[in-house]
Amino acid sequence: MQTLNFIYPERSSIRFERFVFPDGQPHLRLDLTTVNQDESSCRVICRIANPSDLLMVLFAKNALEELGIAEVELEIAYLMAARMDRLMNEGEAFSLRVVATMLNTANFKKVTIFDPHSDVSTALIQRSKAITNIEFVGNVLNDAVSRFPTMLTKGYCLVSPDAGALKKIYQVAKALGVEQVVECIKHRDVRTGKLSGFKVLEDDLQGKTCFIVDDLCDGGATFIGLAKELKARNAGDILLVVSHGIFSKGFHLEGIKHSYTTNSFQDFTAEVEGLTVL
Repeated sequence: MQTLNFIYPERSSIRFERFVFPDGQPHLRLDLTTVNQDESSCRVICRIANPSDLLMVLFAKNALEELGIAEVELEIAYLMAARMDRLMNEGEAFSLRVVATMLNTANFKKVTIFDPHSDVSTALIQRSKAITNIEFVGNVLNDAVSRFPTMLTKGYCLVSPDAGALKKIYQVAKALGVEQVVECIKHRDVRTGKLSGFKVLEDDLQGKTCFIVDDLCDGGATFIGLAKELKARNAGDILLVVSHGIFSKGFHLEGIKHSYTTNSFQDFTAEVEGLTVL
């Protein structure tokens, strides 16, 4: 199947040019010499990290259809608005529903989404399914064995930062044969977004390496607060494992010894101390 790869253009079998007109309008032009119009299918690989990315996906679908390529699959590494999976407060937009509606109008043959925030994404986007973070977390555990050998001598556990992440983390633990999951609770004001406290449902972690596993790190306040509570309960090294690394307030998070992420949200052009991209 031919591919149009927005994340790794050098791997794209269909070459393209994306640019912005003087009035600010983004645009897409396919290189017709690289398009096989006798082939009816194509896979578009993308991250939707901003409105321009979303438009590029819709432009690509339209351009391919105009060339007679009707069966277009979509692979989304990061889905904008996935966190806004419900109407938070009166007067706000249900952002995920808006994004889903736009994608649905393009009528993709099928859509895959890497580790979306919740099941709401796949419920709203037609013909979609989630790709779990199990393989990613497994790769993290394999890498951490050599970096942090105490995880073998003192043991390790997966940490669920809140109730919303718990179901997925138990699935990861079962798939990877991890024996212990530590449950945590966080309190957040949905109107202001401010965190007001954390609770770890474990009295003594006995020096174990703690892998906090979540779908996304934005500013990192959740993980900083949680690391403090874990240390108070005798945690060993605290490592952060997030599928989507935004790190809007920097890569160093107090209390976190090392972070793991993917390039789903952004490209990492240089090595960052204390961060591994898998």
